[in-house]
Amino acid sequence: MLLKVFSLTFSSASGDFDDSPIRDFIKDKEVISIRDYLFVRNEIPYLTVVIKYFPYRQEGEPERVPKKQRDDSWEKMLTEADMGLFNLLRDWRSKRCKKEGVPPYIILTNKQLAEIVKQRPQSVTELVKIDGIGKTKAEKFGSDILDISKIDTGTTTEAATQ
Repeated sequence: MLLKVFSLTFSSASGDFDDSPIRDFIKDKEVISIRDYLFVRNEIPYLTVVIKYFPYRQEGEPERVPKKQRDDSWEKMLTEADMGLFNLLRDWRSKRCKKEGVPPYIILTNKQLAEIVKQRPQSVTELVKIDGIGKTKAEKFGSDILDISKIDTGTTTEAATQ
């Protein structure tokens, strides 16, 4: 995998960024991802574009192994009614991972969050029964998770509502 960075200056004449260098560049590339960042320097807007790519496979080169497919099996576990609690847990996880400086899946995966929603554990002991949640995670995050579950089910404690 290779990386290419472009910085584009805003053109006040045309009212946009000229992305033709990017389009020309990706014509013969297998693009993996494109991330863009907008910033202003000396009152001039700039757009920085970072492209992760593979050059197209040449004749005789071995085929690349495709990236692992995303595991979206958790979506099938949840009903529309479950999404409120799932989203509360996901929002909590997002804040927690920023605080801890780790990716969200390190805290809990979407599948683990869906299991919490379906099983509605009432104690840290029940939380440990969910696949991938060990004693350490349950002790570290358990009280937060259990408080969030109570908020959604209407059995809120006084501390959870404040």
